[in-house]
Amino acid sequence: MEAADRPTFDSNESTLPPKSTGRTFRDGIRKIDLILVMKDEENIVADPMKNTFLTNIVKMGLEIEFENGVLPIHNKLIFFKVHCPNDVLNNLGNAFGVKCLQIARAEHIMSHKEREWINLIRKQYTQPLQYSSLERSLVVYMTLLNVPFGDRQNYIGLERLIKRKVVIDAYALHDGPYYIPQDATNINARQILFYNWAGISNILTRQPLNVVHEYFGPKIATYFAYYGLYNLFLTIASIAALTALFLAVFLNENYMEVRSPLCESYESICSDCPKAQDLDFCYNTPVRNFCNMYTIYILTDNKYTQYFATFIILWGVFLIAYWIGREKYLSWIWETQNKEYNKKQTRPEFQMHLETAGKSNKTGITMTGKSYYAEIINLICYIVVILLTVLVFSIFLKLRKEQDRDYIIRNNITKPETLIPKLIYTMIGFVIVLFIIDLILSRVAYIIVQKENHRTYESYSRSLVVHLYTLCFLLPMIVLGYFGFHSGIFKLYSGFEREVNNSKSYERIIVFNMCVMTSCVYELAIAYTIVLFLRFVILRKVSLYTSLTDYNQRTIVQNVPCWEREYILPPFKESYLAKKMTILVMQFTLIMSFGFASPPAIVIVLLFNMYDMRRDAELCTLHYRRPLLLKNNSFHIWTEILKLMVYLSIIVNVVSLVCSTDTIEAYLIEQRRPVGKTVLNFLELFFRHEHTKLIYDSKRRWLCCHARGFFHVSTDNFDAKIKKETILTIDELRTHQYAYIFIFEIIMTAIFKLMQYIFSTDVEELEIPKKVTQQQSEAKTLQGIT
Repeated sequence: MEAADRPTFDSNESTLPPKSTGRTFRDGIRKIDLILVMKDEENIVADPMKNTFLTNIVKMGLEIEFENGVLPIHNKLIFFKVHCPNDVLNNLGNAFGVKCLQIARAEHIMSHKEREWINLIRKQYTQPLQYSSLERSLVVYMTLLNVPFGDRQNYIGLERLIKRKVVIDAYALHDGPYYIPQDATNINARQILFYNWAGISNILTRQPLNVVHEYFGPKIATYFAYYGLYNLFLTIASIAALTALFLAVFLNENYMEVRSPLCESYESICSDCPKAQDLDFCYNTPVRNFCNMYTIYILTDNKYTQYFATFIILWGVFLIAYWIGREKYLSWIWETQNKEYNKKQTRPEFQMHLETAGKSNKTGITMTGKSYYAEIINLICYIVVILLTVLVFSIFLKLRKEQDRDYIIRNNITKPETLIPKLIYTMIGFVIVLFIIDLILSRVAYIIVQKENHRTYESYSRSLVVHLYTLCFLLPMIVLGYFGFHSGIFKLYSGFEREVNNSKSYERIIVFNMCVMTSCVYELAIAYTIVLFLRFVILRKVSLYTSLTDYNQRTIVQNVPCWEREYILPPFKESYLAKKMTILVMQFTLIMSFGFASPPAIVIVLLFNMYDMRRDAELCTLHYRRPLLLKNNSFHIWTEILKLMVYLSIIVNVVSLVCSTDTIEAYLIEQRRPVGKTVLNFLELFFRHEHTKLIYDSKRRWLCCHARGFFHVSTDNFDAKIKKETILTIDELRTHQYAYIFIFEIIMTAIFKLMQYIFSTDVEELEIPKKVTQQQSEAKTLQGIT
């Protein structure tokens, strides 16, 4: 359809916006503030809305020009270039609260190089207003969100037109090419970020956060500020993890000296069977078959494990406490409160349900937007999600039964380490299922939030974050919690403390029904490493990977205008940022809760995170459209979730440590008896029963003692008499375990509170005394003059 045949505006004062004769507007430096994409076809219903909308845009004082699509796939599209003149921009900016950010507050935190970049970028802004290109696009975008396109009450706003598909898309343009051409006379912020921030080549360089904020706005800048701080703390945790591994291998003498003779031993162990005198009916296997499991045991459960578990909690406590203060400081530096656009604006999807809406019990006022129907739908969604979680967990438990002690005995497995590959296969399958379920749950979270019918963008974004994280948080924490707790909670102790025989009472030492000859932490270490590494490192790249840019298609760059090239790029949606933060917060939670089980996993996470952060920077700079993030106004909700996860991780960490390791038992036993440095002494120390049983046959003399539900069979007859004061009873062990958990939680919670108080002081509170002093000084000066 030719330009002369297009429908004209309904206003006599306006005509169809002129077709551009070049690639820019007639005046101004920032020529294009927003692009609108519409279909070039007649539509009886859509055409009046389109014409009215364009007419009202012109009446607002904005300028419009249009261009036909050049690419064959865009031959039925029209690209409307919207520009806001400077005088109109000033009025609209003041009306919407979009304030031009000056360099004053941020100047003292910038490096010299970053200060030069900021000054160079701002010299290109329109004078004297100095609105950045992002702020200009935001002003125009918010203006279009409030422009009517009809006479009806709800015929207002660009998003409603997009929902009705009258407008295909609306987006802001990048400031230019991401690379510096040979004939360039100046550079833009995108080029600075491409050469100094994005990509793996900048993996070790400092992030220019102020330039990121200048070009992408506070939301993305805050995300990268948190990501960078998190990786910095992961570096500290990685150093501690490697130190713990080094100590476990080279400064763990008692256990390391036992390993070599254990792997070469010809002694045997047998299970605790009903007829202990008849060894023919017992599961019997050589001790040396536990060599590999014992090696893992040395690396995962040693005398340094408890110290690293304490460190990782303190690490997380310090990180979040410091981040809370850092977030407030950055908010003050970047004037984030002045950039929470559309905070109270009503969403176009909002619908008032006066008939079904609930009322306040205290005031009787209708609770706008909330309906019993929506609450029922949400309840049904959560019930279905819980049932799905239970189903997956029950299937997982069924597979898990083929990896425990009973399975070993029942199938007479002579090499228990063969269970480790089965555990690995089970966890890999679980991670794949978890990834698919997370995709489903993410969709469910969006459905729930849509049904909640939020009135404002702020409440919508907060609810989306809460539902998204809550739904994706349950299943991995339940499964890993099972590995952390089942040995001490789900698998109960066997045996008893006191036995009466012939009117005599005998105190008995604990008999465990646990993980064969070692503690159960090796299971937690394997499961935690696989879930963390696969689900929260590798598979998170699947949904966000792209290689398309607006300049890497060489065949069309020369004859296709920039706005059409950028239309091909995928939009950077709010959901992407929410998913990225869900992964990071979940990763942080797992490291705090179970990181002690596998310290080297933290090093792997750090390496991938360093790459991923720079890859995200590359995506924002090259592969996505320039984002206009208005719907999710605050990063603070993620900080609140992180605070909650710290409290949860303190509990999960200490309970997992107590239930899955020998920390408390080993400490108590080693305080009462000398630590053994031979296989015989080691087995006697940790795996023997107080009532040793002398078993005879026609050939040899055997000695059996309990080893967590197993007998140790030896040809040597070590002393069967144990002093009463060296006996560790179940009640005594339980008392020490509960006391350790209780005291640990109180101390760590108190430290977290103290850290918050130290690092989380509001910046505005620090400025108040300075302002009061300045006002008093000015008052005295005025009095002296008068």
